[in-house]
Amino acid sequence: MNTFAESGIKIGSKLRKLRMEKGYKQEYMADVLEISQKTYSNMENDKSSISLDTLKKIAQEYKIDLIELIKDDKVVIQNNSFNDTSSSNGIVNNHSDELIHQLKERIADKDKTILDLTRRIELLEKRFDN
Repeated sequence: MNTFAESGIKIGSKLRKLRMEKGYKQEYMADVLEISQKTYSNMENDKSSISLDTLKKIAQEYKIDLIELIKDDKVVIQNNSFNDTSSSNGIVNNHSDELIHQLKERIADKDKTILDLTRRIELLEKRFDN
């Protein structure tokens, strides 16, 4: 299972901010995610890894795109040929090949959806033009 703690993405503060903006308690989000409140607390404090499936559930609950959830304006890409992970300017982010593949699949799915919707619109326009 690929998790975001393993890849260096830290989103705990973003999770806390989103939860507080909605007025949710940690217990509520833990129930939504079917995990313990302690586990959710650890996620917000970047003490626990977060699976991609859990991130999808979080994004769905907040009605935001998964990319928006994991995106960070302060992300620093680490050159993988070096082992120095220190960075005072931001968070070290080593995107896994799996994540990149999944994001490409999402883009392809969105493109297909747009094409399908465009075709439906064209059919409806033809139907109403007659």
